[in-house]
Amino acid sequence: MTRSPIMSTDRSEGGRPARGSARKAEIVALASRMFRQHGYHGVGMRALADAAGMQAASLYHHFRNKEELLLETIYVVDRDMIVEQMPLLDGPGTHGERLARLVRAHVTHLGANRDAWWVAGRELRALSPERLEAVQAFRRDYQRRIARHLAEGVEAGEFDCPDPRLSSLAILDLINGPNEWFDPSGRLTIAELADRYADMVVRQLTPVRPEGRDPNPR
Repeated sequence: MTRSPIMSTDRSEGGRPARGSARKAEIVALASRMFRQHGYHGVGMRALADAAGMQAASLYHHFRNKEELLLETIYVVDRDMIVEQMPLLDGPGTHGERLARLVRAHVTHLGANRDAWWVAGRELRALSPERLEAVQAFRRDYQRRIARHLAEGVEAGEFDCPDPRLSSLAILDLINGPNEWFDPSGRLTIAELADRYADMVVRQLTPVRPEGRDPNPR
């Protein structure tokens, strides 16, 4: 049986996804910014090397080609975030509390990595079919894990959710949405937005109980 990409991702000693050297992470952040500003096809490896203050040969030491660098920028969202945040659904608390923590972490990550999120949303089709499938596999696992959590919440009597799969897709549409419009100088900070989204998601899933009825009868 093929292992889930989430389970087979390389990890560092601390259990977090392996990200390579600090210098490599800096290059990925720079590439994310330049891809967002100029588009993936509008940026060459030499321009990236110049912006990073290194020789092109040094850049190729970290990344074999531009597509590999694009994949790493997308993996900031579609691998690293997912691997780091999936365990939140297995943590302490009710199903609603755990889902709220995941929603907050998801939206907060979006706010802290806006360039990478833009690239992941716009430049995915520039990947080769094999690499595109690797990214899509992470996304499918994430959606399926959320759907399973919703189904478990229904079984526990915490959620009213007739179609967990459809609801998981709707939740992802909602919490991915700020990638299109969030403005750090706007009315809400990303932390405030994350709190409101978490509250909104859990409220929509919470069963409406008759007034005066004890939700936890003895």
